[in-house]
Parts: sequence; structure tokens; C-alpha cells
Amino acid sequence: MSGGGMETPVGCEATLGGGDKKKDSLGTAGSPEHFIIKDLGEIHSRLLDHRPFVRGETRYFVKEFEEKRGL
Repeated sequence: MSGGGMETPVGCEATLGGGDKKKDSLGTAGSPEHFIIKDLGEIHSRLLDHRPFVRGETRYFVKEFEEKRGL
């Protein structure tokens, strides 16, 4: 569009305060984005991280195997 004003491209952030400071991509520690990402990490660890389950099953298998073999 034509106009005499200054336009900022969509998706770009304008630098404020001289541009020597970089803003954290998540904002402050108390921002809603921070809590959402934290919750997503917890959901991921509960649903997709099977290491605790596999570790427990392995210990149970070894214990049963040793008892049956008399080790």
C-alpha cells in the first residue's frame, strides 16, 4: 500500500531502546507462554518418555529371573 508512513513487515519485531538488548523468546518467567511450555514439557515426559516404565520393568524382570535361577 502506498503511504508516507513507515511500515514494519509482518512477523518482524521492532527493536526498542537502541537494539542492544535481545528479548527472551519466552518473555518473563511469569508469562503465560512460560507456563504453557512448562506444562507441555510435563505432558511430554508423562506420555512419551518411557524410560521410567522400562527401567521398572527391567528391574522386575531381573529380580524374577534371579529368584528362579537361585542367584
